[in-house]
Amino acid sequence: MNATDIDARARFAARLAREAGALALRYFRRELAYTPESKGVAQDWVSIADRAVEDHCRAALVAAFPDDTMLGEESGGAVAERAWIIDPIDGTLNFVHGVRYWCVSIVFIDAGRRIIGAVYDPPHDELFFATAGGSATLNGAPMHVSDCARLDRALIVQGYVQRHDIDASLELRRTLIEEGAEVKDHGAGALMLAHVAAGRFDAYLEPHMHPWDASAGLLLVEEAGGRTLRYPGAAGLRAGGAVLASTPALYDRLHALAGW
Repeated sequence: MNATDIDARARFAARLAREAGALALRYFRRELAYTPESKGVAQDWVSIADRAVEDHCRAALVAAFPDDTMLGEESGGAVAERAWIIDPIDGTLNFVHGVRYWCVSIVFIDAGRRIIGAVYDPPHDELFFATAGGSATLNGAPMHVSDCARLDRALIVQGYVQRHDIDASLELRRTLIEEGAEVKDHGAGALMLAHVAAGRFDAYLEPHMHPWDASAGLLLVEEAGGRTLRYPGAAGLRAGGAVLASTPALYDRLHALAGW
């Protein structure tokens, strides 16, 4: 893929993230009515808002790049050589409870490589954006991971959802706290990764993330100077894998503690 193709898709991704976020925000503010629905798993929510935003993204993508494929959290899709992977609302549990910690996550992948990543936080109008080998920005300004080098000075976010082993998650949390870290979980993995890239958090860990939750945020962290665990796992992109993203100085110790 040449630079012109990448630039066109980068401009499209930034525009689409803001458009999708604006639509989601109308639902969040109840300007458009919706009813939360359970996916059949405890605390796993979806709504017409998720589906409407994903439909908007799919239609925009078909119009702009009809030969690219798209994989969305809600309606699935294909992953070919050039693919867009989209989470229309990451942090739906927060969204349906009126908590302003959720986002739109968009990544473009070419031949298995993350090329463009956008995470947009509509309630705070913050667009975290990166291109592979380029720059990582927050609303157009350069961003960088923090310089934190000690766990007893670190603010770490650890993702947990019902499908994870609760005992293993609690044990890791206990270990991190015993090492002196402060550990939080704000409930939107893509946005927490974006905040690692912006230097607000020092690391993020989760034993498994789907590609629509992890991919854009990982690119942001990498291009902002952080280190990440190789993703996805051996089972491939659709299967996802473990996520570790942190400042360079913390990575090795966190990798050893997590055991992934």
